[in-house]
Amino acid sequence: MLMVWIILNKEEHEDDLLSAMIELEITGATILDGVGMERVLANDVPIFAGLIQSLAGSRPYNKNIIAVLKDKDTLIRLIDVLKEIGIDFQEPEIGEIFALPVSFSLSQYGLFEDWV
Repeated sequence: MLMVWIILNKEEHEDDLLSAMIELEITGATILDGVGMERVLANDVPIFAGLIQSLAGSRPYNKNIIAVLKDKDTLIRLIDVLKEIGIDFQEPEIGEIFALPVSFSLSQYGLFEDWV
């Protein structure tokens, strides 16, 4: 079992990304609004105000999508489907995907334990 965290910088891809997840039966994701650390520092800490110029053209906000996947194959299929519809995380400014192994989960779906 994996926890996948998707940081989507281009919010216009959100609907297509979520549709791809549903297509692969990835449900129960949590979606959070995010702001990059550099943006917060540039706006809130005077010493970093110069960062604002270096952020020109970057997106001020992002979407964070967190989901639990049953296995690595599901993650690979998700990445492939996203590439097919034009959401390639290896392209600049799209965002980032990372996955972490899940050792424990307790939910309406039951108990999962795989302690290393």
